[in-house]
Amino acid sequence: MTWFAAPADAPSADARGALVRVLAPRQARTAGAGVYLSGRRLLTCAHVVNTVLGRRSLSPHDPGGVTLDVSFPVLSAADVRPARLVAWIPPRSHRYEPVPDGSPSWDGDLAVLELDEEPPPPVNPVRWLEMARGQEVRAWYGGGQPFTYADVRVSAYDDGVGYLDGQLAGAAVDDGYSGGPLWSMADGAAVGLVMGRITAPDQAFSTQHTVRRSWGLGWQSVVAELRRAGAVPEPHLAELWARPAAVFDEDESVRDMMVGPLHTLLGDPATRAAHATALAGQLGLKAPADGSAPSVEELAHVLAGTERALPTLAESLAPKVAEDPRGRAELDRLLALGRLTDAARLLSVGEHRFLLHKLEHLAQRDPGLPHRAATAALPYLDLPHSLRAARLAPAAVPGVLGELETWYGDGSPVPDETPRLPALLRVVEYLAAETGGIVCQALQEWATRVATRLGIHPSALRERRADAERWSRRTAPAGARILVELDRYATDPADHFRCSVWALRPDGSAARVVAGSDRPRTGRDVARLIREVAGGDGTGDALGGGTGGAGDGVALVAVSVPPDALELPVDEWDGAGADEDIPAPLGEDFHLVLRCPRIRRRSRTGSADLKRRWNAREHSGALLADDGIGGRVGLIGLLKTTHRDTARVLVQGSAEHRGELLPICLVMGVPIVLWDREDRGRASGARLGTWVPEGPVEGLPERVRHLRVRVFAGGPPAARPALVWDDAELPLPDELQLADPSQETEQAI
Repeated sequence: MTWFAAPADAPSADARGALVRVLAPRQARTAGAGVYLSGRRLLTCAHVVNTVLGRRSLSPHDPGGVTLDVSFPVLSAADVRPARLVAWIPPRSHRYEPVPDGSPSWDGDLAVLELDEEPPPPVNPVRWLEMARGQEVRAWYGGGQPFTYADVRVSAYDDGVGYLDGQLAGAAVDDGYSGGPLWSMADGAAVGLVMGRITAPDQAFSTQHTVRRSWGLGWQSVVAELRRAGAVPEPHLAELWARPAAVFDEDESVRDMMVGPLHTLLGDPATRAAHATALAGQLGLKAPADGSAPSVEELAHVLAGTERALPTLAESLAPKVAEDPRGRAELDRLLALGRLTDAARLLSVGEHRFLLHKLEHLAQRDPGLPHRAATAALPYLDLPHSLRAARLAPAAVPGVLGELETWYGDGSPVPDETPRLPALLRVVEYLAAETGGIVCQALQEWATRVATRLGIHPSALRERRADAERWSRRTAPAGARILVELDRYATDPADHFRCSVWALRPDGSAARVVAGSDRPRTGRDVARLIREVAGGDGTGDALGGGTGGAGDGVALVAVSVPPDALELPVDEWDGAGADEDIPAPLGEDFHLVLRCPRIRRRSRTGSADLKRRWNAREHSGALLADDGIGGRVGLIGLLKTTHRDTARVLVQGSAEHRGELLPICLVMGVPIVLWDREDRGRASGARLGTWVPEGPVEGLPERVRHLRVRVFAGGPPAARPALVWDDAELPLPDELQLADPSQETEQAI
């Protein structure tokens, strides 16, 4: 390439576009350096954070969510931004002990910071490669001044540590360099982080002393540390590790085939110069200012080997060929050839930047929305790996977007001779429909522009948009509401229960269907009984609909249990008949929730507390009651003070821990409590809260049902969710037993 070139003196040509300056208190000096990962995340050394906080440099103690001042040298020095500590990997010895002062090297020592918003260009992520012996690398002082570069060589790479030797000329790695990237000039990539320097003894200089030797952590070791600590979401980490170079190995045959369409579209040198100059600006490449144009062959070279070059050029060409059928056909041919390369991608630079920003904002506001929209938009496809999680963190959005870009068609019919609608655009339409307002309008306009550029027939996009709008307007019929009371007599066999069942009519009155005193029943018998009462399919058609809060046309089955039976796996009881081949656990077909009136009544204010919290359920956040909450005393204190109106508690911990906290939640009127019966405490790892997508409170029973379906089918996670859902407007079983007998319609089943 000669017409297109990367400016050799521009920060974007090396790691300075990602260099971060970490400021000491009162912004008086540079405490160290860091590197921009992507999105809003930065990486630096833990000892740099300690330095800012005035602590011992190698202190292992986590300072918590402190906020540091940072800046980007490629921007204005006065543009200081706050960055919050979100992940801490303490310095440690090779024996996993604290690092004593004077140690020549150590492990760990990483910190991830998060900005309030994504930084603007020219800040940009770097490309990462593994560190290897013999690499010539460059480091910069955190302030980023051009003259501060220090050139060193990776003389040895051992146990994840690269030992760096510099010449006795120019700058040396010193204070203020720690945490910055080590840039391999030959590879055009960062290969690790500066960690420290090895100093000579504090005595008279000797020729035997080590001179100008520093050390850094290789990128492969950095990734291992981040992954081990869960410091960066796995999809995002994989995207960093596999981030492609700006220029790919090109297929010469594809490049040569691009020349013909380019001659047709850009045969005029002046037109070619205008489009090529705009393309260079979008790609961060340098173009001549003399009005000359690249050759068609050189332009094909760029399109075949530079990331997003082809869709970016197509974006500028689309208006030109809108009324030119031949030009449109040649552009379609060019785009089809691009799909044979690794570089083209689906979106242009500008399209990708816009959508990335919007998706990160949506994921931050409602982490469950991308999963819900993708599941609805692509019902017959296996979702990309990065979208299978119920909740999507903003930092994972780049990985999700990258995967969806590789899916070129959604498989739905389109008019003859026109491209299929990419799966990504269909997902965006569903996101837009579910979001509404100005965000919906912006996403739909974006999708229209992309579809037009791709040559997609307008009717195909309209049809998918109509599908999405119908989905967003879905109004589930109200399911039946069934109240069940389980009890045990001392003489009953083990695992048998007395069961009373009421079906609530649409007007709120109750019809008792089964009396509990007739005989003890097994869990399977109870499950079959509930299925018969509900009409078999879970919709309650045999009874008529209700107005329960769970919605979605699925019957709500509220089971009142004795105080010692909150861990009873009622949702796992199989109600399938003897002649049915498919199992029918209650939790799959119903919104199976628990209640415990006996515990509720242990407080004189229990009824008032329940109503107050229930009425605040849409406005109060959830409380996580894990091992760090301080036991029953800590939970009581929170529910009496800062969480007085909290309606949702997620109990996480061992059975003993849950046995202590669950009664407190119920006594104090918490109407919604979620826990995992499989949870064994700290060693059990994953949290139930990450498996149930966030969303409206009223939809929680349906989201738990979805999780149970996945679990019963043998898929991950290995969870056994239990949900207390005590609707303050639902009557309690003992209240119904005291009602006028004339209201009963008891029948034997």
